[in-house]
Amino acid sequence: MEPGASPMDWKGVRVYMTLKDVTTSGPAFDGYMAQVPEAARSMMHALATFEVTEVRPVVDMGQGWERSV
Repeated sequence: MEPGASPMDWKGVRVYMTLKDVTTSGPAFDGYMAQVPEAARSMMHALATFEVTEVRPVVDMGQGWERSV
C-alpha cells in the first residue's frame, strides 16, 4: 500500500486468499526450509499454502485492481 494525498489517491490492493494446506514436516516443508537462511530457520514452524481468490483495490470505486498499483 502506498499512501496518497487523499484516500482516493492511495495505491495498493487487498488480496483475498483461501488456506489450502499447512504442513510442519515432509518434502515440501524440507524443500522450503532449505531455501530459508539458517538464522531464520528456528523461527519457522510451519509452511502454509494459499490460493489467491480475489484481488481488489484498497479503495474500490470500480476502477479495477490493475489501475490501483
